[in-house]
Amino acid sequence: MKNEELAMTANESFYKAFNARDLVAMKEIWSSHESVTCVHPGWNPLNGFEPIIESWQGIFKNSGNMDIQISDVKVVSSEELAWISCIEKLYTIATHGVLASKVFSTNLFRQDEGTWKMIMHHASSVPSEPGSDEG
Repeated sequence: MKNEELAMTANESFYKAFNARDLVAMKEIWSSHESVTCVHPGWNPLNGFEPIIESWQGIFKNSGNMDIQISDVKVVSSEELAWISCIEKLYTIATHGVLASKVFSTNLFRQDEGTWKMIMHHASSVPSEPGSDEG
């Protein structure tokens, strides 16, 4: 249970860095191993620490007034790996109102010298339900 709690803390740190658009914090969350992978919704997979951090830098620079909230969080862990799935609810303030979208995300963490480090983030858009205000 302790590994699951520590992985959840690492996952929460990821979303705090995302919401704060804090590149330094995001760098701390990710493993620096070249085997890391990130798939943003609609993007090709990014492999390696530098391309992933560059993608976050671009997202933070161009995301404007965006807030992300997570729900339906599920965590499974072993001695060295933890995988967390959740729904990301993205809210963006645009000139014509608030845009909302849902993304299903899987985050994979690995123990790295006693700290849980992200080794994969895979996010895919979830279609909005008929009659929903989310798009």
